[in-house]
Amino acid sequence: MLAITPAQYIYCYALRGQGCWQGHLDDPLDACQPLQISQPDPTIFLGWVMGHLAPFLKDRYRVIDIASSYSNQVQVPLINGMLSGEVAGAVLKAGQWIDSAALAFMAKEAGGLVTTLEGEALPPLYTCQEYRRSGLIIAASPSVHQDLLAAVQAASQSI
Repeated sequence: MLAITPAQYIYCYALRGQGCWQGHLDDPLDACQPLQISQPDPTIFLGWVMGHLAPFLKDRYRVIDIASSYSNQVQVPLINGMLSGEVAGAVLKAGQWIDSAALAFMAKEAGGLVTTLEGEALPPLYTCQEYRRSGLIIAASPSVHQDLLAAVQAASQSI
């Protein structure tokens, strides 16, 4: 898996069960350094239609709701911020294999946690419909994962 972040002049790649590496765009693969998610900013990324979770997280985190926080004038971290330490966690209604689900895979290979919205292990890819995973929680640490899972559960109980 490969992710390129041109604005930061970096790329990351991950191999299943072998970790994640990061380098500058002009670095060859063997010059990349192992990437471990550590000490991320206390920022949570909420994907489309997940903004209802914000009230359950704002007391501990800066919350970016892609539906309302995105601006063409102010740059906000996106889900790939999981790999750079700009984002401590993300909650997505769904993840396409070629973008957010791929970044979730990379975050997991870099030491993060990735589960369903119920906190369960991800189902095998062959069970996915239309090349996408449904609901994802991506977290840099067990404590962030617990906070995100608690927010999902609290929001579902308040509906």
